[in-house]
Amino acid sequence: MTGGQELLSWPEQNRGTAPASEEPTTAMSETPLLMRDVLRGIEASHGDLPDALARIADFILKDPEAAVRASMSELAVLTGSGEASIVRFCRRLGFDGFPAFKIALASDIAYRSGAAPRETDLATRIAEAVRATVDGTAASDLGEVADRLDAARHIDIFGAGVSGMVAQLYAYRFSRLGLVARGLQDPVVAEEIAGALDSRSVYITISETGLTARTRQMLTLAGERGAFRVAVSGRRIADLNRLCEKLLIATPLSPLPERGEIGPTVAKVVLCELLADQVKLRRQTKTTGAG
Repeated sequence: MTGGQELLSWPEQNRGTAPASEEPTTAMSETPLLMRDVLRGIEASHGDLPDALARIADFILKDPEAAVRASMSELAVLTGSGEASIVRFCRRLGFDGFPAFKIALASDIAYRSGAAPRETDLATRIAEAVRATVDGTAASDLGEVADRLDAARHIDIFGAGVSGMVAQLYAYRFSRLGLVARGLQDPVVAEEIAGALDSRSVYITISETGLTARTRQMLTLAGERGAFRVAVSGRRIADLNRLCEKLLIATPLSPLPERGEIGPTVAKVVLCELLADQVKLRRQTKTTGAG
């Protein structure tokens, strides 16, 4: 099972390498985050962290200034973790150690405090997220999902809240291609009709946070029925990746959006258009080959 490629960009000159004895990294990037993307990277990868490292991430996201001021031993006390866990956390982010991480975090804080207001920077934030989404999504993943969509008996797309509205857009777009698709927002209804899923079905979940209790439940149920499962998410989470056949990442906005912002939906809609284009391209190829 494969998901999209890593979506964040990394400065080549800051590439860090953990000692050979260090356990291999997973989920998070093996190269340092851009100086202004440290907090974004921690937030986006939070769901993949073990408990000890998640406590460190929670504290830094809540009070990054305090984390910058703290020594390693102080941060260990503040987060209820050991100093070894602090080092592991930094290396999971791709830094050589705690000092390098603190420098990058301080730079990120300084950038954010001096950044232009969100209103004047909105176009750039959305454009960068869309570009990263397009560049970071493997053509092979899009092609495989498109083949499944075109061959599906029916397609169910589930999302809650704003993601439910995006699910309706996916259903509309696929329906215009002649596919049988329906967008589902009510979790009770979604669960009730899941009994109709089978190996000829495609089940798609839309979520910004990645994996909620409801998303987990619906993907598990769809898997039990044999459906081909696709997750469209704003976060790369290991548990989510294990619950679906394809994980497509819609790169989050940077800085991260405030509650109520609908900017993150744009990259998800772009993913829908990429899938629609692949369906049309494959149909044209089949028609040409048959002729």
